[in-house]
Amino acid sequence: MRNLVYGITELTIQNKVEILAVVLLGIGGAIYPPIWVIGALVALPSRKWDIKDKFLGITFPVVVVVVGTVLVLVLGGQHSSFGSYAFEAWLGAERLSRIAAVGGALYLVWRLWRGRRAPKQPPWNVPHKLG
Repeated sequence: MRNLVYGITELTIQNKVEILAVVLLGIGGAIYPPIWVIGALVALPSRKWDIKDKFLGITFPVVVVVVGTVLVLVLGGQHSSFGSYAFEAWLGAERLSRIAAVGGALYLVWRLWRGRRAPKQPPWNVPHKLG
């Protein structure tokens, strides 16, 4: 347990901007979803995450909210007016955005904990086995 606390403390001290972005994305997005946008703007220029991490941590939650809201409307019951469909979409998007914000932030923390990926070698640089 002591090593975990030490590791979290060290991670926080070394990556202050990234931890701020994660707090704004996760906690801010769960409490008041527009704060998530500020967290995304803080996370985008970070060099600790590569483009794949930023895509999965920032863009993927947006896709989940859009697709999930459409599924909520499609799988929901029939409504008598457009306003009731809009209300159902609003509630679905609000709940999904909070869950997706926390999920994206947890993914970015996990990638921060693991460190940067080793760059892949281009196929023309990979040594070939003979025989």
